[in-house]
Amino acid sequence: MIRKKAPARRCSWHQCSQPAVATVAFELPNLLAGSRRDYCADHTTQVCLARGTVLVARSGAQQSVLPGLGGSAAAGRPTPRGRRRRKGVMS
Repeated sequence: MIRKKAPARRCSWHQCSQPAVATVAFELPNLLAGSRRDYCADHTTQVCLARGTVLVARSGAQQSVLPGLGGSAAAGRPTPRGRRRRKGVMS
């Protein structure tokens, strides 16, 4: 069985026909909180300037450094969701 190559994902920006190179997740206070969208290199740069956006994944050719990411250094482990540090009484 020969499998066809999956079609390239397109940018989620309105009427943009460029292939997507990055996935951006949205968190509060952004109105799109709880969703993820794929964007081309140009629109990823614009979207990442907004509060509550997190660059989740990159694919394709290496893109330029996005504002606020500080180069290509590893970000480390992501923080687990749903865990809260509670104030406790230390005895």
